[in-house]
Amino acid sequence: MTDNEIGSKIEQSDFQFLIEKNADGVIVVDEAGLVLFANPAAERLFGQRSSDLIGSPIGLPIVVDEMSEIAIHQPGGGLVDAEIRTVETIWDGRPARLASVRDVSERRAMEDRTRHAAKMEAIGRLTAGIAHDFNNLLAVVLGNLESATRRIDRERSELGSLLDNATRGAQQAVLLTSKLLAFARRKPLEFRRIDLSDLLASMSDLLQRTFDERISVRADIPSGLWAVEVDPTELEAAILNLAVNARDAMPDGGELVITTENVDFACDDAEEDGGKAGPHVRISVSDSGEGMTADVLNRVLEPFFTTKGDGRGTGLGLSQVYGFAKQSGGHLRLRSEPNAGTRIDIYLPKATGSDQMSAPAEPRSELTIPRARGGETILAVEDDEDVRAITVGNLRELGYTVVEAADADAALRFLQGQETFDLLFTDLGLPGSINGKMLADRARALHPELKVLITTAYAGDVLIREGRLDPQIELLSKPFSFAALGNRIRGLLDSGRSGPGRVLLVEDEFLLNLLVTDMLAEAGFSVDAAASFGEAATKAHSGIDDLVGAVVDLGLPDRPGDELVTELRALYPDLPVVLATGYADEDVRSRFSVAKGVQLLTKPFDLEGLKAALCRAGVRIVPPMQDVQARPGQVAAPVRQGRAAGSSGTAA
Repeated sequence: MTDNEIGSKIEQSDFQFLIEKNADGVIVVDEAGLVLFANPAAERLFGQRSSDLIGSPIGLPIVVDEMSEIAIHQPGGGLVDAEIRTVETIWDGRPARLASVRDVSERRAMEDRTRHAAKMEAIGRLTAGIAHDFNNLLAVVLGNLESATRRIDRERSELGSLLDNATRGAQQAVLLTSKLLAFARRKPLEFRRIDLSDLLASMSDLLQRTFDERISVRADIPSGLWAVEVDPTELEAAILNLAVNARDAMPDGGELVITTENVDFACDDAEEDGGKAGPHVRISVSDSGEGMTADVLNRVLEPFFTTKGDGRGTGLGLSQVYGFAKQSGGHLRLRSEPNAGTRIDIYLPKATGSDQMSAPAEPRSELTIPRARGGETILAVEDDEDVRAITVGNLRELGYTVVEAADADAALRFLQGQETFDLLFTDLGLPGSINGKMLADRARALHPELKVLITTAYAGDVLIREGRLDPQIELLSKPFSFAALGNRIRGLLDSGRSGPGRVLLVEDEFLLNLLVTDMLAEAGFSVDAAASFGEAATKAHSGIDDLVGAVVDLGLPDRPGDELVTELRALYPDLPVVLATGYADEDVRSRFSVAKGVQLLTKPFDLEGLKAALCRAGVRIVPPMQDVQARPGQVAAPVRQGRAAGSSGTAA
């Protein structure tokens, strides 16, 4: 054996080993296109053993020195996306072609999901923008229709029925924009911890009573379902949308099945549908109807896409369900085949924290619209002239004094002026660099007690974080009715009216501490009491909710009270402070006479003196209840004339 023959055998052995172990499929074909060789990876790609492949025509484009994209149809009906690269070679001494075939199915699927997600996001942004502008127009239309309806004599005018028809049409448009915002994941949701078992059981009963008797509704709801945090109204709407679609897919009758299950997603399973790993509750709605083709399934989540006839649907039902699931932190999975029915799964993440369910929100009656209660002033900020006109008109009709501004700069000038406002009502999307949320933050910095209500036709990312409305935000979505405006404003103004906030009292004299605590409580304040600098500093560093001011004795046993003022204001900038003392030298008086928000109060003092000092320092004092119209559920507290604080003769 020659050296060349030995070298050739070694090279061929190495070559054979590399081919056998290659993760890509490798096939060799002769000039007639018949397979001469196929490695194990090729067997998996083509779904056939190499013995079945060898000697058979491959049926694929074999173009030398070019990369081609191909689809391999396996005998069992499987389809594999692949790339094929071909070079010329010599096999068993004959000219042949060697093709490397790489499975790119997973990569293609990932690319398709990425393209689909990008398309849905782009459609969502466009949809949200359209809904925003449309809602602003509807706010003007509905507002003027309501205003006209309130002004006409319904019994003597046929105009009333025409206005009712126009209002119903506008309200249908409101529902349409609501669905658009739901798809775009920009609809503010009111999340509550709920028990799915009760909600789904009641819905299945409702559907059975509502649907044609040819459609059987069955619910399989096991015990022990995990709680979820969702907007129950939107969840009901989502399930109703799926049920209606299922009904329409079964014109000759069939079965609608609602099932639920606790599932724990692994990372790979979740990423397949764009979801997140972890524990979820799956809600499945399946039918035995007509099913969908692959082409329809790929487009079914797009807004306005529908397979129903003209006038039978908006094409927003599944889009709304998709948006709701995503905004709730979950995802959607669809499975369907022609004539084999459809199954749609909503995956909602398991709720965290306490197992206690949220109580349903108390419904507000719109039959009786609450009005202003003497001297209440609202700063209304809206850049759209038409929307501002109808909003300001409605607020004035409700009895409020209204100051209007077209942008944040004008509003801030009012807030920095002498006028006192009870509530800031601002649009979110304002012109310039300051939006409504930023304006609200600045307004609260100037007036911590100011109530703020934000309105918008499109909440966007400014107010919504991970699908949820910022819990610190009070929001009224556009377009809003006259009744909704009246109820929301009144409810916000009345919230927390039982007390104007919390005051930190620091007084080492035990009896004085009790007496001043009683005075502050009588003025409506909640009180956090401390007897020393150290105790007060500890409370302040731990955080005091709703702190609106402090009353500090100047002569504390461990450190002077004026040093505590500096400590408190480092934690709570601009905190109003009343520094109480039986004696203060000229240095202390001169230092605090120019300090903004600090007032010296000489002992002894009574309730009225204490309230006056707090007011001068910047604490808002709620007027005695007998001086204003009584509010529901509140009792006026009589003012007692007790002995003066510090009258025991003790001096600081």
